[in-house]
Amino acid sequence: MSGLDQPIVIANSCYHVGHERSFRAAEEQGYLKEEGLERYVYERGGLIPGELEAVGLGQVMWERGVDIATAVDVRAAVSQRARGADVYIVGGWRTQLAPTLIGAKGITGPEGLRGGKIVVREKWGLNHLGIAAALRTFGIDPEAEVEWVENPVVAYNNQPGAGDLLRSGQVSAIPLGGPEAKQLLADGYPIALDMETFYRSRGAWPPGKVIVATSRTVEQRGEELRAFLRANLRAFWYVQDPRNRDYMHDLDNRMRLATYNEDERRLRTPSPDSEGPGTMAMDGQVPRPALAAVIDQMVKSGELGPTIELDDVLKDAASIDAFENLQDRGLIDPQSLAEWRRVRG
Repeated sequence: MSGLDQPIVIANSCYHVGHERSFRAAEEQGYLKEEGLERYVYERGGLIPGELEAVGLGQVMWERGVDIATAVDVRAAVSQRARGADVYIVGGWRTQLAPTLIGAKGITGPEGLRGGKIVVREKWGLNHLGIAAALRTFGIDPEAEVEWVENPVVAYNNQPGAGDLLRSGQVSAIPLGGPEAKQLLADGYPIALDMETFYRSRGAWPPGKVIVATSRTVEQRGEELRAFLRANLRAFWYVQDPRNRDYMHDLDNRMRLATYNEDERRLRTPSPDSEGPGTMAMDGQVPRPALAAVIDQMVKSGELGPTIELDDVLKDAASIDAFENLQDRGLIDPQSLAEWRRVRG
């Protein structure tokens, strides 16, 4: 962690450019300054590979002096706390994705995916983690009984040609939406698993990515933490507003031109008005029942040993305060929030 006399250090744990959008918008729209955060350092490009977050996030945050890390997998954050790492969930970042998993012809349900090949952009990404967690509830071991095929063509549900992976028999199932998914369904390919229906049947939409901070940040840099959370939450709403589509399209292109990862330079995110309710945590929070369900599932699947108390993982006072502050100032639209919670709550 940084010294208390130094600027607060914020880093994006994930290398995906899409996870930088809200922070960059908060900078360019002046939200960080308006909310009182003027002394900060932002590190982009990814702190640690996703598959190593669960074992090394706290260590890399300490080594690099990071006070706040964004876009952290929720299971990795829980695992880190269970290991005693100085990593606490302080706010929401993304809800778990809800792809429609379209299967090869003849697959009539999730049980048919045992022994099959499922394509994801990359292992340890939101799609992979969400699908793997769901498969465990059907008695399928996602590591021993599924072969994961990594291909960036399935990123963001909008890359042309993704459906050909299923048509050609290269994979048994593909998480897909948009026109490509509609065409596959029209061609007679079945839905193997509807993740949205799956989440609703379980009563809690799980968090996917979260914001974490060190104990010293929570306890001694609370004002700066709250300023960041307010600015970032304002940016969530700005990013998701269809009226800002042209600006966000330009910002996304500029960020991708400036990155060094080959896939990230090539890929493009959908425009805000095509994302429906969106996956950004529009109240900036991590619902306690949903996080408790994640922890319970991790214990049952063997990802965790003995369970860990919710309050030893989640320190959400700052995110609740940030949300209430913006709501009181009229910067969050109650009707839009109610709709988002109806769909993603």
